[in-house]
Formats: sequence, C-alpha cells, structure tokens
Amino acid sequence: MTDSQQDVSRAQLVICLADVRLRSDTPIGTCDYPTVHAYVYPAVYTFEVYEAKTARQVTAFTLRGDETADLSCPPYFSHYADDNSVDIAQFFKDETLHGRLRPLLTRPAG
Repeated sequence: MTDSQQDVSRAQLVICLADVRLRSDTPIGTCDYPTVHAYVYPAVYTFEVYEAKTARQVTAFTLRGDETADLSCPPYFSHYADDNSVDIAQFFKDETLHGRLRPLLTRPAG
C-alpha cells in the first residue's frame, strides 16, 4: 500500500462493530489455553456503517459467525483468574465481511 492508500483522512465510510451476541447455548468447539478452557459458541455480529464526513448512518447489518471453532480461538485474551471457563464467539470469515461491504464500497457516492 502507498501512503495515500493508508491516509485515514481519505476515508469515506466508517464501519463499527456494534454488538456481538451468542446464538445458542450449545458450544461448537473448544479452545484450550494453559490457564483456562474456552467454549466457542455460534454468534451473530451487528455492524453499523457511517458516512465519515457527516457521521450519518448509511446502513446496519448482521453477520453470522461462519468460521471453524479452531480458527475462532483468539491467540490471547484477558479473563479473571478464578474463571474455570470462558465463552468465545464464533468468528466470521474475512470473505463474509468483504462480501457484505463490497456493494457499499463499489456503488456511487450519494
């Protein structure tokens, strides 16, 4: 990327992760860490998209987690020392988010 491609002052849209909710009480897998056992649960993510210049909300949309349980395990996270287990939200694939954003990025501004 060139410096001009990384210049945040050129941003036209701001995409915000607004909410993450578990969709089920049944885990789809586990993540094992030295100090805690984590369960991966199906999740839904809510995103809000704003026009950078005006802060006007352009749209909001949800994505369901579609990544495997193994690839949903973060490399590290914080938790309380007395927690025996931790809930992890199933993550989504990059292509899934890109597919939802593509129409916003390729349509004429207006």
